[in-house]
Amino acid sequence: MAFSKIIGTKISGIATVLSSNKEDNLELPALNLKQKEELIKHTGIRFRHVAKEKAQSGKVLFKSGIEKLLELLTWDKSSVDILIIVTQTAQSPIPSLACQIHGEMNFPTTTLAYDINSGCSGFVYGLHTASQLLASLDQEGKRAILCCGDVSTSLTEEGDMAVKPIFSDAVSAIGIEGCKNRESFFNLETFGKGQNAISMVKNETGDWMRMDGVDVFNYAVKYVPNNIKKLLEKYSNESNTPKMYVFHQANLLINNSIMKAIGADKGEVPNSLYEYGNTASASIPLTLSLNCKPENSNWAVLSGFGVGFSIASALVKIDAVKIAKPTFINI
Repeated sequence: MAFSKIIGTKISGIATVLSSNKEDNLELPALNLKQKEELIKHTGIRFRHVAKEKAQSGKVLFKSGIEKLLELLTWDKSSVDILIIVTQTAQSPIPSLACQIHGEMNFPTTTLAYDINSGCSGFVYGLHTASQLLASLDQEGKRAILCCGDVSTSLTEEGDMAVKPIFSDAVSAIGIEGCKNRESFFNLETFGKGQNAISMVKNETGDWMRMDGVDVFNYAVKYVPNNIKKLLEKYSNESNTPKMYVFHQANLLINNSIMKAIGADKGEVPNSLYEYGNTASASIPLTLSLNCKPENSNWAVLSGFGVGFSIASALVKIDAVKIAKPTFINI
């Protein structure tokens, strides 16, 4: 277990941006009505937000999310010390998407900027990285922007009914800032032998994501509950008992199985699947923002898992977080 405690940072704001182009799983032409109803029942996913312009939509979503977050928090770009982009669908390997956005949005040269190549566990891994970097800065008023998301549908082959009904295109921008004595706790793990559960294949039409649903289910249900339990065994006490568990929005069957395995109540485990689908590394901040109120102050478990096969869980305090309603843009 890769346990970690970080002192001195907090989540301050969340802004999520999605494509306004909405698709309905009840209208999938490749399935009959009974199959579509069964799919929605088991995955929990009715609607998906699918970008029409794949080539440029990723950068547009990230820049829009950052702009929305800066407006929400009334931060000036000159005050941002760290900019981290978590994605697996950058349109080019070099330069990093973070450096492209840094230059195009005129961040100062003092802003550290780089990408993390990570999928559905990427928000928690990114939160750990950004928080650790921020905590190491020896200055007052330190700030970081963590941006997580993918244009997952750019990796989806049209006729693949194991993948197409699942994914949406979205980006969440998260503001993190210094907060004296605030503690956050993490448990980060990798099960690399599960790397083929979600992978890429090349055929005559392109490079496409493939997902073995049985393998994904088995890895998630076998390892994610233990990851969360070990995190709480090591760090939880009467003062930081979680009141909310926000899982990566894989599908309803997986998330309900994890919920039961850790003994959480249904009311403690929100989801965003029906309206938004699986939004990859944006799914935890999106779900968190839909189910938190700024006046609330509670501890929460945030647990991401997926491609790799990687798992990352965090125990954090959600306190006075500014939240923007999801924004939809025509891309």
